Amino acid sequence: MTSLLMAIAIPLWAQQSRTYRDGNSWVEEITGTLPVAREIHISTDLGSVQVQGNSPRISYTVRKRSYAPTEKAARHQFEQMRISAGKNGEGDSIEGRTKKSLLRFGVEFLVQVPRDVALVKVDTRSGSLAFSSLAANIVATTGGGLIRLDDLAGPVKISSGGGNVEAGNLGGSFSVTSGAADVHVNNVAGEMQVNLGGGRVYVGSTRASSIQTGAGSIQVQKCFGDLHVTSGGGNLNLGEVDGAVQAETDGGSVRLGSARGPVTVKTGGGSVELYNLGRGAQVETGAGSITVQFIGTRGFADSFLHTASGDVTVCFSSSLPVTVHATSDMASGRGIWSELPGLNITKQGGNMVPTSMSAEGALNGGGPALRIRTTIGQIAFRRCQ
Repeated sequence: MTSLLMAIAIPLWAQQSRTYRDGNSWVEEITGTLPVAREIHISTDLGSVQVQGNSPRISYTVRKRSYAPTEKAARHQFEQMRISAGKNGEGDSIEGRTKKSLLRFGVEFLVQVPRDVALVKVDTRSGSLAFSSLAANIVATTGGGLIRLDDLAGPVKISSGGGNVEAGNLGGSFSVTSGAADVHVNNVAGEMQVNLGGGRVYVGSTRASSIQTGAGSIQVQKCFGDLHVTSGGGNLNLGEVDGAVQAETDGGSVRLGSARGPVTVKTGGGSVELYNLGRGAQVETGAGSITVQFIGTRGFADSFLHTASGDVTVCFSSSLPVTVHATSDMASGRGIWSELPGLNITKQGGNMVPTSMSAEGALNGGGPALRIRTTIGQIAFRRCQ
């Protein structure tokens, strides 16, 4: 297939090459142009690929780089890596093929295309990827390497064996799957899916999102929709969420700035802080304090807060109707106390056994149930300021 592509391509579209010395390496530089097409396909056995959407035509520059001791040895390596380019169906194709592994050898592909091409598809077995100033649908795969994305209007789907991801402004949906990587994204206008074997994630703003990492912290500043985050072990720091929140970590603290939808949080061990909740919350931590602020009065649902060891503090808006059922199996500090009237607080135990305390009552006439339990700790009910 490759030989046929070369046979068609060479007579129609000029391809030039030159060889020169660059520091301690030899470089073979191949340049060429292709007719404008709706799709661009780039496939190579090795090498980094950069695609820029800042050109009225399609052009490419391929630099093979050899660190062989002599020019003759470098040229021999260059011959092992064949570059072909041509038209294939509705798209243009650029390929790099080698029959054997090359030591101290690398390849760089720089492809310039019109911004409004429909599809850019890239596959490299090993190498970094960079895409910028494109409105195209982007589908890319690499065996491993740094990935840079910016000023992209269409959907982006990336699959990588490993390597960090740095993204600026993405105008469509974004999906990335990687074995191990840190992911840093400024803005995603569409939905986002992140699935990592391990690594940290930072997101400035996004639509509805699902983020999973085998181990590492997750930070999301703003989500215009539902948010689902999972970490095998790491802190979860979430800002403003317009929808529902599901957050789970095998070990780490969880903090949420606000949520309009219902919230579910589970951590194997760590503190939980949830603020400005418009709906209910389901919270469980193996060990750590829980702080929750309920500000909504409409749409509040049954809620449950549980920690095996730690204090629980709940802040209510003054008019929230709720029915409280709270228990501290082994009360510490002040036990259970409240700034709001309407709770019946009882104590059991004495000097020889741990004191257990409970609180029951209907606040503002009662409503959905709020169940709270700590095995060891105190429970405080406060009025939101």
